[in-house]
Amino acid sequence: MKKIICVLGLVIMGCEDPIDVKLPAAENKLVIDAMLWRNLGETSGTLEVILSRTTDYYDEQVPLVSNATVSLQTPNAVLTAQENAPGHYHVYGVDINETDSFTLSLRVDDATYSATASLVLSTPLDRVVQGENTLISGDQVEAIVTLTDRPEEGNYYLMDFGYNNLFVTRDAFYNGNQISFSFFYDKYFPKNTPTPVYLMGADKDFYTYMQILISHAGQDGGGPFATAKSTLRGNIQNTTNSNAFPLGYFRVVERDSVIFTAVEE
Repeated sequence: MKKIICVLGLVIMGCEDPIDVKLPAAENKLVIDAMLWRNLGETSGTLEVILSRTTDYYDEQVPLVSNATVSLQTPNAVLTAQENAPGHYHVYGVDINETDSFTLSLRVDDATYSATASLVLSTPLDRVVQGENTLISGDQVEAIVTLTDRPEEGNYYLMDFGYNNLFVTRDAFYNGNQISFSFFYDKYFPKNTPTPVYLMGADKDFYTYMQILISHAGQDGGGPFATAKSTLRGNIQNTTNSNAFPLGYFRVVERDSVIFTAVEE
């Protein structure tokens, strides 16, 4: 099996003096971060929905949205999500098959929202191990990721490295092969702390959406949907008022994961 090796990293150069920039107040928009997932090799999974509002650029607190009505239409039933924590809604034990289509419906205040998606398969995440390399500053943590691509052409993947570290990749240059690449955590990544790393299937639309969103939002605390730096439209429609579209995305994915633990060197 052919092995392809590449290195990924982000270098940000800082300025010397902070500048207080007055930014206009952001439009208050609903953010719907919704994922129906199953683990690799399984046939059932979980719906996770996080509802929040956009914040101004410098706000650190993300306002969560409670008391919404969230439901999932499957081929066999309509399932109602429970709010397990403020702004966090779940449905457990959902049957997820390759040919199924799922419709997410929400009611927030006086507006209704809807999106439909189908399962996108993943591939096994072979391993994630700590490396010895760093970037220019010398205080990053290298995670060496190895995965084996599905043999079909046109596969897209989203990787979640934890702590709002997201990365998208496509198999244009490694179709059907094994690939290894390096991802660099910043110096604040906790040592000796087991961290799940997820590999998820993505379709082309979601891949493109996340590629743009990550580039707009950067890897900030609160995740790419947290602040109003980007008003990128996802696949969720406001069925009450199409002009008042929400932010966020509904996806149905298969995923694999491994535990990565960085040690002090």
